[in-house]
Amino acid sequence: MKINDIKNSVLVGDSLEVLKTMPDNSIDACVTDPPYGLSKEPNIREVLTKWMAGEDYTHRAKGFMGKTWDSFVPGPTIWTEVNRVLKPGGHILCFSGTRTQDLMTIALRMGGFEIRDVIEWLYISGFPKSMDISKAFDKKAGVERHIIGQREVADIRNGHGREYGSAMFAGEKTGKIVHFISEPTTDLAKQWDGWGSSMKPAHEPVIMARKPLIDTICDTVEQYGTGAINIRDCRIPFNSEDERKKLRHPPVENQGNSWKNSSEVIGYMTPDGLPPAEGRFPANCVTIDADQWFSPYFNITPQELSKKSSKKDRNSDWQGNVINLEERRTYPGSGRGVINSAYTMDGKERKPVKSRNHHPTVKPVDLMAWLIKLVTPPGGTVLDPFGGSGSTAVAARKHGFNYVLIEREEEYAEVARARAS
Repeated sequence: MKINDIKNSVLVGDSLEVLKTMPDNSIDACVTDPPYGLSKEPNIREVLTKWMAGEDYTHRAKGFMGKTWDSFVPGPTIWTEVNRVLKPGGHILCFSGTRTQDLMTIALRMGGFEIRDVIEWLYISGFPKSMDISKAFDKKAGVERHIIGQREVADIRNGHGREYGSAMFAGEKTGKIVHFISEPTTDLAKQWDGWGSSMKPAHEPVIMARKPLIDTICDTVEQYGTGAINIRDCRIPFNSEDERKKLRHPPVENQGNSWKNSSEVIGYMTPDGLPPAEGRFPANCVTIDADQWFSPYFNITPQELSKKSSKKDRNSDWQGNVINLEERRTYPGSGRGVINSAYTMDGKERKPVKSRNHHPTVKPVDLMAWLIKLVTPPGGTVLDPFGGSGSTAVAARKHGFNYVLIEREEEYAEVARARAS
């Protein structure tokens, strides 16, 4: 098929099969949020043996959403097709899980990509999913724990359709979460009181990779408009001139060449030692921490880039209007339950949430917009082979880019079309 025939379209089908119909060297960039493969640990020797033989690995487990297709990371076969349709020097920004980033990176490398960097998306709204080892020992022994009190904490989470101030399981906007405090009963529970199984999630890696250049980077940029990243338009504006002045850096004599200040070469500082007025040089980290020791060096962004997708964000189209779809009852979230299940794993009933966009892993549009802008030339076309509910398309449409989305599930493709149309 011709690329102009599918620009600004949401294509339904298996990503690999759809990609095979697209022409070589036709896409400027790829920004995508594929399955993270957060399921049963695979036999890594079997995985690599299959991949090295040019075969797909089939994981025999269900994934995060209770499906088989999201139980493992996409293999080299699909990234080879993404590489083929990208123009030389075209970048891919690929979200990944912290536990499976290594496999995603290997799959991208085997698909023909060069790994350029990793952007860390930091957020404060992650919800701990750690098993309480002490409680697990008491449950295994079949004994009840004595409740000795309770404590309330502010609910600052903002993902999976929840608004700030909404309680996770009760579905009521109390602004607080109640934690019951119990004391261990058995000897093993007392011995391992305070121990858990995992840490609170607070970041997601975005792997930055690039299709090989045709010769030099200048040759590739000149011929295809790809190969470089947009530093100028991705600088982070200062909140005030005083904030900019705090980052003044004294000139550094560079004895290795004729430049007075080597930082001028890369455009990081002006001759008087100040960062450019347009903003800070974009870093490979996105955070909202403005007053930490690392803040002057990291990519300080507006708050909306570093929080989970809000209810308004996920249920709006590219112009900010509520999408014209009927609300559905879903069971979103984290904690101890399968996505969209009415019950937790231990049989407790969960309260539903009404949402027009019922996809469980929606990325913030403003985050996707910043990423698209970083790697896509003006007016270029961005590909998302795992389109989901269309955040990539919405971000592209808002900022003057074209998009091609591929989504295998019609129920999510419908949401993506409503948001991007």
